[in-house]
Amino acid sequence: MESSNIMQMQMNGEGFGTPIKKASVPLSCSSFTPECEDNLKPKLGMTFEGLAAVEKFYKNYAHESGFGVRGGQQKKLDKEVVRTKRYMCNREGFKSEKAKEVAGPSKKMRKNTATRCGCDAHIFVKLCGNDTYKIESWVEQHNHGIVSPDKRHLIRSNRQVSERAKNALYTCHRASIGTCQAYRFLQVSEGGIDGVGCTKRDFQNYYCDLTYKTRNADAQMFVAQL
Repeated sequence: MESSNIMQMQMNGEGFGTPIKKASVPLSCSSFTPECEDNLKPKLGMTFEGLAAVEKFYKNYAHESGFGVRGGQQKKLDKEVVRTKRYMCNREGFKSEKAKEVAGPSKKMRKNTATRCGCDAHIFVKLCGNDTYKIESWVEQHNHGIVSPDKRHLIRSNRQVSERAKNALYTCHRASIGTCQAYRFLQVSEGGIDGVGCTKRDFQNYYCDLTYKTRNADAQMFVAQL
C-alpha cells in the first residue's frame, strides 16, 4: 500500500477509531519522462539559427510534452552577443525565502501557489558560429508529474494574447462591451478557451497594461498598441 493511502487510527475512550491520513510522500522522489514524437525531442548537437529558433523549438516540445518553459542564465561576448543560454522547466529551482517575506505590514502580497520543486529538465545551447547555436546538454526527465493534454493550454509559457484577441477586444470596447464579455465572445467564436490561447486573467491584465500605456494618448495610439 502506498504511503499516501496509509491510515493510522486515533482511538477514543470507547475504543472506536478515527482514521487520520498521514502526510503523503512528495513526488519529487520520482522521475517522469515526457512522451511525444521523436522528431519533436531535442538531440545533442542540433543547431539553430538564432536564439529565437531555439526558444520556439523547446517551447513547442514542452507544449506537446506537458510542461512549461522559462529562460535561464546566459553569458555574453563583449556584453552584446549571447555565447551560452539555458532554457529550463518552469519548475526548476526553489522559491527563495526572501521572496516570501512581506515588505511591510501595510503591504499585501498576492497569494501564489508554490510550483518550483527543483526540476532539472533543460537544454543548454552554445554559440558555434555566426548566430548559430548548438545543443550542448539536455536533461529529459522531470521530478514532477506532467500536465495532461486537456490542460496544456493553461501552462503559462503556452499562453499569449493573439492578434485576433487584441482586435476583438478593441472592437468590443468601441461597442461599450466589457473585457469579460469580450472574452466570452472569443470563447464562443474560437470553440473554447484552448482556442482563445489565453485565460480571462491574461486578457484582463493585457487590457490593464494597455490602458496604462495609453492613458494620456489618443485613440490612434490605442490602435497602434494593439
